[in-house]
Amino acid sequence: MADLVFFNADDGYSEALLRGFRKGILGEQQYTALRNTTNLKDFKAVLLDTDYSDYIKECNETDISSLKMLLKKKLADEIDSVQSVAGPDLDKFIEMIRHKYMIDNVINIIEGIKNKTDKNIIESRNEPLGYLKEISGLLKLDFKKIDDLYEDVLIDTEVGVYFSKFLQEVLASSDVKNVTTINNFLQDLKPEQIKNYLKKIWLDYFYNFCKTLNPTTSEIMEDLLKFEADCQAIQIVYNSLAYHGQFQEEERKKVIPYFGVLYPEITNELIKCNSLEDLKARLQPFPSYYELVREVPNPQKADEFALQTGLKTLDDVMFKESMKRYSIAFEQQFHFACFYAYIKIKEQEIKNIILLAEMNSLDKDAGSKLKKGYILPFDY
Repeated sequence: MADLVFFNADDGYSEALLRGFRKGILGEQQYTALRNTTNLKDFKAVLLDTDYSDYIKECNETDISSLKMLLKKKLADEIDSVQSVAGPDLDKFIEMIRHKYMIDNVINIIEGIKNKTDKNIIESRNEPLGYLKEISGLLKLDFKKIDDLYEDVLIDTEVGVYFSKFLQEVLASSDVKNVTTINNFLQDLKPEQIKNYLKKIWLDYFYNFCKTLNPTTSEIMEDLLKFEADCQAIQIVYNSLAYHGQFQEEERKKVIPYFGVLYPEITNELIKCNSLEDLKARLQPFPSYYELVREVPNPQKADEFALQTGLKTLDDVMFKESMKRYSIAFEQQFHFACFYAYIKIKEQEIKNIILLAEMNSLDKDAGSKLKKGYILPFDY
């Protein structure tokens, strides 16, 4: 009872705000209306009747990229308002969630610097949820070597702990431990690979932090994050089945989180898989995970990924199961997990809207399988 009293005192208003925002989540009625539009002007008109109205009214209906960023901006503003009245623990919890998006933004800058992309374009691609005050400063600097960005700047930012851990692991895995090793490694790695390494580190840190929170939050978040970690392990193996290399097992191991229902025994087996059949066999003792891969296309058979086959991808199946779990997180009160779940549900909503907008721009039939490919929350 004491926990409930303290929760209401510190974070009751934040939770009330969040549950108010939840009422604006789109339902089947709004999605049906969006699917039935035949042009982007009508599509925007439907969205103007939702909580997105104030954000999109000035948006050019044909500019889907700008629409996507405006939808994300609304989510970021909602989280800002919730965090501004949060108690110390909830504030730290939300800030750690933001770290994931800050990593996205830093990698976006690294990629832009490598490709000599215009700084305005780099800035336009940043995630609103990952605002980092140092971002503007990073864009103004001229880095001659990519490791300068890591050593001189990133270590001092809010997400520096993840980069520091990343660089420590780079040196630990090398026989030669000096700055040249870091520079060569970073120059060879694609930004997407760096992002995968960093997000694995972030997920481990976030999981351990959640275990220090109130019992209800800790229990729900542990279940959610273990599922995410296991999905990440399965997806890493699945996505790499089409490629065979001498160091495949080693590379898989680097980006698989250090926790989960499947960790460590099953994940140690998964990294050795060379076929979809092998992956399915290893997951068969775990029905909820086996169902994720039971009917997915074979990544070693490109023809199975043709849109005409109608097969659901691994992403489709995982997102649907994830939405169910995030939705269930709202069934209890007095915990922080609903804040995390809300962000995840709204992210999926934005994906749904953009998918339907893109299909609309391609003049696809409203009843096509593609337009029915959106995922609804609270549908279980």
